[in-house]
Amino acid sequence: MAVKKPAKTKAEGRREKTGGLFSKEQLLCSARFQDSRDMVNALLRPEKEYGVEEVEQMIADYRKGQVG
Repeated sequence: MAVKKPAKTKAEGRREKTGGLFSKEQLLCSARFQDSRDMVNALLRPEKEYGVEEVEQMIADYRKGQVG
C-alpha cells in the first residue's frame, strides 16, 4: 500500500530550489547581493532567516515602490 506524502508548502519548495534559509548577515556577505547591500541591510530583519528568491522579490518590490 502506498503512503501519501504530505504536500509541501511554497516556502518548503522554495527552500529546496535555493538551498535553504540564510541570516541577514550571511546575505549581506554573499557575492550575489554585493550590488544591493544597502537595500538588503534596510529591508531584512536581523532575527529572521530568508530564502534567496524571497530576498530578490523584496528587492524587486522595493525598486517598484511596493514596500509593505
